[in-house]
Amino acid sequence: MILVRTLRVSAIISFLAASALGADSPLRIGAAHVDITPPPGMPFQVPQVPPYPVVAAEGTHDPLYAKAVVLESGGIKAAIVACDLTSIPLEIITAARQHVGTICSVPPENVMISATHTHTVPNIRPRFFKNAKPEQMKLALDYLERLPRLIADSVKQADAKLTEARLQAAQGEVHGVAFNRRFLMKEGVVISNPAKGQDELLVNVVRAAGPTDPALPLVYFDTPKGEPLASMINFSMHLDTTGGMRYSADYPHVIARILADVKGPGMLTHFTTGACGNINHYYLLDPKRPRRVKGYEEAARIGTLLAAEVVRTYERLRPLATAPLKVSREVVTLKMLRVKSDKFIADDGARPSFFDGEVTERLVNGQYQFEAEVMVISLGDEVAFVGIPGELFVELGNTIKQGSPYQYTFIDELANGAIGYIPNRKAQAEGAYGASVQSTRCEPGSGEALVDSAIRQLIAHRAIVSTLR
Repeated sequence: MILVRTLRVSAIISFLAASALGADSPLRIGAAHVDITPPPGMPFQVPQVPPYPVVAAEGTHDPLYAKAVVLESGGIKAAIVACDLTSIPLEIITAARQHVGTICSVPPENVMISATHTHTVPNIRPRFFKNAKPEQMKLALDYLERLPRLIADSVKQADAKLTEARLQAAQGEVHGVAFNRRFLMKEGVVISNPAKGQDELLVNVVRAAGPTDPALPLVYFDTPKGEPLASMINFSMHLDTTGGMRYSADYPHVIARILADVKGPGMLTHFTTGACGNINHYYLLDPKRPRRVKGYEEAARIGTLLAAEVVRTYERLRPLATAPLKVSREVVTLKMLRVKSDKFIADDGARPSFFDGEVTERLVNGQYQFEAEVMVISLGDEVAFVGIPGELFVELGNTIKQGSPYQYTFIDELANGAIGYIPNRKAQAEGAYGASVQSTRCEPGSGEALVDSAIRQLIAHRAIVSTLR
């Protein structure tokens, strides 16, 4: 299968211009957060299955934020925004970028916007609350109108705070917290989450069907005088640990609270979610006692473990080169997975719930196609951020890291769009949730095509850096 790829020429010009200014340009950064917590009563994020029940949020456990870090070097600016949302539809990303272009000097095309994938947040897809009460609908539509501006405002505020900065980085590791949720069974099939409501299956589990990614990379910015500015961290595990009906940023909220105690409230903790389409926080520790705990205490336990590793990693920070800053984007055209007719009926007769306007598809030579943006922002010769617009399986994220010439490579999933689960070929051959025709829109090989784009851009960035050293 050949997947059509279209390179954004403007993006290539962008990072070539940055490199032409040399590798000695000083770095400035700005960091800011904007509260994006909606009022109680808004439709809450719930399982998106018919008949799409509308459940109202009961209140707020901890606030939701859009957190932005703006980077400037050699006359080039870029922004990386992390939002406490499950995912962000492309139309909201597009609107937020457009607002950025009108309220500050960061080029809209140089803005990466991702969702942390916390599950205790408002439902921001109108098709899932079309049966809401009038007062709920008004709350939701008012919020959706404000949200792109709130996201853009985080970039504006960070841009206004630009100050000279130093760059340091190190990498920690946390084991025993994240687990692959796909399991090989004795009968040779793969099942996702067999410990979730299917206790009778536990005795047939052989082993996990895939790896994890324990890496916890840390990029730290401070002023020349040593004043903390921002800690950027990334970890590959679903944010679905709190449960309940109150808004919560999940375990990153705990991390941010602890690091603020360590470094001071003036430092922004910027958390992004790594490749975790098949990674959860519970595991079959014992077939008779599987861990599938949810609650604020579980979020506190996990957040504390991750924060503790960040604090340990602070002791291993080392200074890095801060220039050049480069940005590129590539739009990859993907094919829809085995659909027949314009009603998107799967081969087995099922109608996947995601074929509902989440992406803009078009019919080409009898095959429906859609576009996915892969974005790379690199800083100096050791730090890079890769934006992927969906829930990337961990095997694919690990492949990007292995192929990246940057020592500290962040995989920011659910960035600049939300195309759903992105499994690897092996998983799609095995089936099960996240990789079956009922739960992914991507034809086999789509994930590998996005990986190829990411690695190609990373190598191109690094090649330019090498010419400047």
